[in-house]
Amino acid sequence: MTMEAILYIGISQTLFAGLLIALKRPRILANQILGAWLLIICMEMVIVLIDETLVELYPIKILPYTYGPLLLLYAKLMTSEHPSFNPGYLWHFSPFFIFLIASLLFLDKPVINGTNGFLVNDRFVSFRIVYAVTFFISITAYSVATFVVIHRHQKRLKLLVSYSSGKITLQWLLGLSITFYLGYVVMFIFGGIDILVGFMPFDPYEISFIGLTILTFLFGVFGFHQSSVFEEVIRYKEPEIVPENNGSGKYQRSGLKNKDVARYIKKIEEFIQKEKPYLDRELTIYDLSDRLDIPRHFISEVINEHMGKNFYNLVNEYRVEEVKQRLLDPAYRNLTILAIAYDSGFNSKSSFNTIFKEKTGMTPSEYVRKVSARSS
Repeated sequence: MTMEAILYIGISQTLFAGLLIALKRPRILANQILGAWLLIICMEMVIVLIDETLVELYPIKILPYTYGPLLLLYAKLMTSEHPSFNPGYLWHFSPFFIFLIASLLFLDKPVINGTNGFLVNDRFVSFRIVYAVTFFISITAYSVATFVVIHRHQKRLKLLVSYSSGKITLQWLLGLSITFYLGYVVMFIFGGIDILVGFMPFDPYEISFIGLTILTFLFGVFGFHQSSVFEEVIRYKEPEIVPENNGSGKYQRSGLKNKDVARYIKKIEEFIQKEKPYLDRELTIYDLSDRLDIPRHFISEVINEHMGKNFYNLVNEYRVEEVKQRLLDPAYRNLTILAIAYDSGFNSKSSFNTIFKEKTGMTPSEYVRKVSARSS
């Protein structure tokens, strides 16, 4: 397959995916950012196609400077409970605007033409080196920042939900973001080899569009099916303004009085034991707040600070105990272990096996064998 054919495929699918996601209903800011990111990649491919087929251009490739900031912004908006755009974020696009001005000044001159003559000692050699170094720093810094945002989000989810699913953990975004970064690392390695040694039969930057075409297709597919994380998690009507945990385990200005702590703990434990809300596979702390008529941030603080665990662990401890009781109950002997796990509130086989072993030190099968040996 020729580079021209790859670019045509990439242009058509990024254009389609970008418009589809940007116009997807309900309109959310995160989708518009992802759509814009895909359309910008489409524009970059169009520029390369023109360079390949119509006229040889010598612009500075500036659009990739927007890739990192837009990907990070998408992750931030998707993991925010109340997403909004802060105009101050535009500073992240400063390198793009700086090199845009440079490209307008030197548009008719061969400043950068792939790896060909990259280290030629002309008046632009320092500029090319600065360009390459700053781009690598940019893509690295924003990739790391994106990983951190998603990782923190996944940790925070354990304070809010009792289950795990791809739509709320954004594991697909983490995986594709890592692959996206590694693809650029490979491109830089090949580019460095080509610049220093000069035996590469292709321009690494142009070949990178093969991987970019595949990755943007995957971003489009997953992004289109991704709903807002907190639409999946939050089920109350009016948003509440709550004090956030500052990351050190301490709640700032929560308003929770010491005399209420023991009462709330008792109320939570009695409710869970009697009503068994953990049988709901998608139980959230918001559901518990509604049913107990206790502000969510008070429940969160009581569980985290005074019960010594997070919401995810608390609920799943009860689920494990429910499974253990049912495994001993003759009324459930006609059910498989997995069926009992689902009936006890677990939403997947993998999470059940992981949590059960974490809480008991045994796999479910080992536990059944141990219990059976004791009773025989």
